[in-house]
This record gives sequence, C-alpha cells and structure tokens, in this order.
Amino acid sequence: MQKQALTNKDTRAALLDSATRLFLANGFESVSIRQITMASGSNVASVNYHFSDKTGLYREVLAGLLDNITREKLALLEKLDQQKPSAQLEEILTAYIRSFFDSHTCSPDSDRLMQTIYREMGPDAVTGDLVATRLIVPINRAFKNLILKASPGLDEKRASFCVSSITGQVLHFIRSRDILRSMHSPEQHQTFIEDIIEHITQFSLQGLGSSQHA
Repeated sequence: MQKQALTNKDTRAALLDSATRLFLANGFESVSIRQITMASGSNVASVNYHFSDKTGLYREVLAGLLDNITREKLALLEKLDQQKPSAQLEEILTAYIRSFFDSHTCSPDSDRLMQTIYREMGPDAVTGDLVATRLIVPINRAFKNLILKASPGLDEKRASFCVSSITGQVLHFIRSRDILRSMHSPEQHQTFIEDIIEHITQFSLQGLGSSQHA
C-alpha cells in the first residue's frame, strides 16, 4: 500500500512537471493528453485518476505557478511591513515594482508564463477564476494594506486604483520591453530597467498624492 501510494505520488508529480513545460511552451489547445503522458511516462488513465481531465490538469498547473508568484510577492510585502524602522511609501513602491524586473522574471520561461496569465485574463480563458483568486486578489489586498499603513489618512479607494495602475504599468513595460528598448539610444539601454522602475514609482507617488516624491 505504501509503495503504491508513493508510485501514485511520483506519477502525479511527473504529470504536473511535463504538463507545465508543454502548456507553457505551446498553450492549452495545442497540447494533447497523449503528448503529456508520453513526456511523463504515464498513461491516460493516470490523468483521469489524478486530475479528471486535461482541464483539471491545466488548473493544477496554473494554480501552482500562480501560487509561486503570490508567495514570493506576499513574502516581500511582509518583509517590508516588518522592517524597522518602518519602510517609507517610496521605498515600498520601489521594492515592489523592482521585484517584477528581477532577472528571473525576464526570461523565456517567465515570458511564457506571462503570456499564459494574459490569456487567462481575457475572453479565451480556460480557467479565468484562478488569476483573480490565486494571484491578483491576495497580492493587491496585501499591497494596498501596506500602502495605507505607510500613508495614514490616504483614501482607500485611491489606494486601490493606484495598486491596479501599478500592476498595469508593470505588465505593460515587461510585455513591451523589447519594443520600448528599441526606441531608446544604445546609451540608454544600460539604465532602461532602472528608468522604468523610477518612472512607475514617481508616477504612482504622484497618483497617490504623496509628498514623498522628488
């Protein structure tokens, strides 16, 4: 019984690993159950047993990827919240925005994940609820609460809009970074990411009505 349980656990992990690579590389529709089972060394029955069907497997894959991002962002926000002396608003915004431009978020794998997230926010979503419940809602709530803590008296509605605005700006610059970089001179390429972080930070401070901006 114990050996069978371990085998089932390994099979489930192998399916998730293979499905993650294939879904990110090719998209939901272009990947078949047969491709996943061949890559993982399993069979169709194992997919049905562990995940019910391809959509169930896709949900598990996406939930895991989104949860990884959420844990990372919540850990950063918690660290800023517990910082002594207390982090100032500009420091909070800069650290949060910078976290999206770390080297590991600007790689082919992260680009594929970003494309998947974009899709799941649009009309062709396969599991549209996951991006909201597993990613946007928990991160935005924690980010907004930290902004309000750093800015006593700030209107909550204004803070909520600013959080959404920051997310939109970050996603735009990440998705369009190669095009935008091509519009700048070679001399500006070296500071391109830093300039983006500074711009979004200062723009957002102004939007919040903060006196902390330069």
